[in-house]
Amino acid sequence: MTDYAFQLAFDQITCSGCGVIRIRGVECADCGRQPKPWEIDTSSVPRRQAATQAQTLLLQAATPPPAGSVGATEFLHAEVFARLDGWTGAFFQAVATAAKGEGPEGLEAVLTEFIELRDLVHGADARRPFGVLVKALRELVDELQSMISAYLAALLASTPLQAERQATLAQQHLDRAAGLIGQSGDIAVSVGQLSRERDPVQMQSLLLTRALQAYQASDLLALEAAGRDKLQVITSSRGALGSGLLFATTHVLAQHLFDPDRFCEVLSRSYTLLRSNPAVLEKLAATPVFKEDFERAVLELFDGSLEAAHTVDNAVHTRQAGRALLGVAASLVEGPGRVIAAVLLLACGRKSASYANLRHEMGTKLVNTVQEESGLQGLLDGLDSDLRTGRAHALAHYEQDAVVIERKSKTRRVEWGDVINGVFQGIESVLACQLAMLQMLGELGHNNFGLNDLWHTLGITNEQMVATFLSAMKYQDIVITADGANWHIEARGESDIPLPVVVIMLQPYLPQSVNELVFTAHRGNATHVLSGPVDPWRELSKAPVDSDVQQIAFLRAHLSWIFDGVPWLSTAYVRWWTAVQASHTLDAIPSIAVARLRSLRELARAAQDDTLAWALTGVIRRARLGADCDARAELSQLGAWCNPPAAAPEWWRNNISRFPDLIGQQGT
Repeated sequence: MTDYAFQLAFDQITCSGCGVIRIRGVECADCGRQPKPWEIDTSSVPRRQAATQAQTLLLQAATPPPAGSVGATEFLHAEVFARLDGWTGAFFQAVATAAKGEGPEGLEAVLTEFIELRDLVHGADARRPFGVLVKALRELVDELQSMISAYLAALLASTPLQAERQATLAQQHLDRAAGLIGQSGDIAVSVGQLSRERDPVQMQSLLLTRALQAYQASDLLALEAAGRDKLQVITSSRGALGSGLLFATTHVLAQHLFDPDRFCEVLSRSYTLLRSNPAVLEKLAATPVFKEDFERAVLELFDGSLEAAHTVDNAVHTRQAGRALLGVAASLVEGPGRVIAAVLLLACGRKSASYANLRHEMGTKLVNTVQEESGLQGLLDGLDSDLRTGRAHALAHYEQDAVVIERKSKTRRVEWGDVINGVFQGIESVLACQLAMLQMLGELGHNNFGLNDLWHTLGITNEQMVATFLSAMKYQDIVITADGANWHIEARGESDIPLPVVVIMLQPYLPQSVNELVFTAHRGNATHVLSGPVDPWRELSKAPVDSDVQQIAFLRAHLSWIFDGVPWLSTAYVRWWTAVQASHTLDAIPSIAVARLRSLRELARAAQDDTLAWALTGVIRRARLGADCDARAELSQLGAWCNPPAAAPEWWRNNISRFPDLIGQQGT
């Protein structure tokens, strides 16, 4: 930001103690002689008087502005930026004028303007969905106030050195304010886009774009890694494949429309609870009706929110908008609230009935039980049973500024600002708990639980989802040809992500009906073709995180794909990896070693490598019968294969460090 400078004048006299030149009215820096009582630096009096009056004005108590409409905060940033547009230059002109001793009027005028702005921002409605924006604007005006205070201190300084120190401090505050202006502007744009977007495809694209920016990720693989790093901080677990992208895009919503700190707290607490009793989710995942309820709950929230947004957009009366908001509140309780409450109550041991029976209880009862349970309090805040009941039983009366809910025991009046805040807080709670459930289910081998066909149900075709995904990975001119169970994707791009990695990350967005995929990528002057079956990648997503099963599934998937006419992994490379894994079993307990070696032999057979299968059979015999059995030839062959081959695929060699984010650990 621009550096501003102004000049200060100081009267100088000769020190009677040591004869050096010093500033009038100030202790001599050389000999320490105190100034005489009658010494006055008359040149600095006017500016000090102006600065003192300005300080008094700046420190006066904030005056709350008149209450505005519920939506007024949406336009607060525009008003702040408009006022600041000409204010900064006027302020520095006033400081320069005061420094010359030409009167306090200009300084008082610009400070009066600033105080009005400061009070407007600090008096703004900080509830959801504009709380993050208001917080950023408050940080901005606080930084500007610190800047003003430092410049006033410079005007009050007794020596040039003191003035210089205060001016340097003021410049630092000014630089930070410039950064906050950019930050709050970005937040305002994101809040506006996220709150106004109605098209699901555009929303998904917007979330991916914003997440890439927020995490400063160069591509989706980097975003997956960054998201999983953040999950590790919040939950002490990196989750399964895809957890990073799901978290990062959801976190973007929290960082702009919700309370991001509370969102992360609910995610952490609910995940910790579920992880403490994994048998609950394992059992629920095997219960068909739970999966149906989980999918239905997600859809109910989506449909209810979209319906409410449409109604609010076209409402001609507060009553219509109010009914829509209460409809979302009801959907939160009876949809995802009911399902999540049942899971939390089962996980903490408060409920022991089967889910099949528990699901028939009223959503309000289950949610209220969670909110009353000491260990679960705070997890489902925002889910309001009163609003749900009032909407369902026509006990709600819609006023201009509030809704009145009649109950037998009491009558409750809720301002529209609190209704809106509560709805967004409820969505915040639901998304955090759902994310914890999906993360834990993924770690148990149930990746993308209930989400495989979600895009289609939400009105997004799989082709649109795949195109959105590839666009975020810097691909253009995307053409998707669907021929029954076979898909052909052709695209042009300069992404440096290896094509095998693209296919791995693309799998969750392909329809379940697709069995074979061909990916033709034009990069610069080269064209690469990738082809193979999709099912092996689906099997990989079902494997438990950080397990031997997952590692073998990862290699098995690679063996079935062709890259530019040759297998992804050469025979030599597969033999090396398998030999290294087999060598780790030599000192293991026989039962464990045999199970592991048999899995490796199945991998060898899948690769149609009879020699490798023969060598592993010999090692299995040794593990079962002991060192006295004759398996020297097989062991010798495996030992020879343990030297890394020079023919590892270039894309594998260049990107092996990134693969832990795809399989949970490095498979070497």
